[in-house]
Formats: sequence, structure tokens, C-alpha cells
Amino acid sequence: MGFAISWLAVRGNTEASVLAALGLEKTGTTEEIPEHDWCSTRLGDWMIVWSNSVEPARFRDAASRLKGEIVICDVEEHVMFAATSAFNEGTLSWRIVHDAQQAQDHLPVEGKPPESFARIRTEQFALVKTDHSVDFIFDVPIRMAEETVGFRHDAELGTLFDILRTTSAPKPRWKFW
Repeated sequence: MGFAISWLAVRGNTEASVLAALGLEKTGTTEEIPEHDWCSTRLGDWMIVWSNSVEPARFRDAASRLKGEIVICDVEEHVMFAATSAFNEGTLSWRIVHDAQQAQDHLPVEGKPPESFARIRTEQFALVKTDHSVDFIFDVPIRMAEETVGFRHDAELGTLFDILRTTSAPKPRWKFW
């Protein structure tokens, strides 16, 4: 089994405004491992919203609805796809994607990622030389998200996740007529 999840981290917004913008609310219960469809937790000054689906509709335009810094990480381990996007005040700062279905070394970059990107990319490509059977490039977007926020989807956090429920459906981007 593997992860097929997305998470969004927000800094510079209140918890109430983040949840309202995403159409979510707390249920009043918690869990150690985020197994429900929607969960949230705090890590320092970041609020993290976890989705047990990849690229959920609620995250699509979150950067335009939320202020501050936003990092979105999508992970689909079954097909070795990972993407991390960072926004500041609604504007894309950078995006890094790895899709093994495109190529084993697929790693397009948009914008200007943090300086640590060069080091992480070099480290992961060096690992490829040691074992060609492992997709080490998959980890580049994930490590960039971890470096930026301090959160990684497959690492033990040591904190509880609040279970969330939906309050409204996300607005559809289009309809079939």
C-alpha cells in the first residue's frame, strides 16, 4: 500500500478563516494518524489540513481564497507522482513536480524555489547513481515541502489531528449542460 494524499499548510491566517475558506469544520474528535477524509493539526505557526485524496477540489483555488503563505503537497505513491506548490498572498512562488509516468528524471520547476532546492535535487540525483531501481527523484518535491513547513506526510509528528467534516460543497469550476 502507499499514500494517495494531499496536504495544505497555511501560515498567516486564523484557523477559523482557513477552515471556513475550505468549507470544513472540526468535529470535536481527534486521532493520532490522519485516517479520516479530512484532518488538521498545527505545527509551529503553520496550520496543516490533510486530505486522504490527491488534489482535492477544495485545494484547487485555496491560494486565491487565503492570505499569507500556503504550501500544497500532493503525493500519489501508486504512480510515483509528487508535487509541491508554494504561494504568497495568492501568487505562485514556486512549483516542483515529479511524475514517473513522464520520465524517471521528470522534474519541472516553475518560479524560484528556495535555495535549498539545488542541494536537495543534487542529493537525490546522486542517489539515483547508487540504485537505478528506486525512484529517488520522487522525493524532491516532498523534501521541499518538508524543508519549507517542517511536515512530511510519512513521518511521525507526535501530535493529534483534529477530524474535520465538510460544511459545504466546493464550488464547481464547470458544469455539463
